[in-house]
Amino acid sequence: MECLAQGAFCFQRTNRLGGCHGGLLSTIVDVGGSLAIASESGKHGLMSATGVSTDLNISFVSGAKLGDKLTIDSRCDKIGGSLAYTTVEISVGDKVVALGRHTKFVRLAHKANAERKMDGEA
Repeated sequence: MECLAQGAFCFQRTNRLGGCHGGLLSTIVDVGGSLAIASESGKHGLMSATGVSTDLNISFVSGAKLGDKLTIDSRCDKIGGSLAYTTVEISVGDKVVALGRHTKFVRLAHKANAERKMDGEA
């Protein structure tokens, strides 16, 4: 499953050179990876609890300037019994700005999601 989003960033999210701050891009990878896991509804059912981060890495490929519209493409590569793996690509038009990978520990999330299901929550 893929999650797609678009948005612009404001002046407060720029670095000292006026470009999109790497911290914002890292946060997008973190949240985008979690949303990709939450959107999965395979053998583990809907993942309203998405686990805790075990690894997050990002490669800053090019810059984005104030006023650029960021496109975020997040996908869940695999959800296993213990770990889930996601990939997030952030771009401006056809130009890739950042590539991120996010790994999450999901064993306890599977348990929490199963308990919610048993309590009648979707």
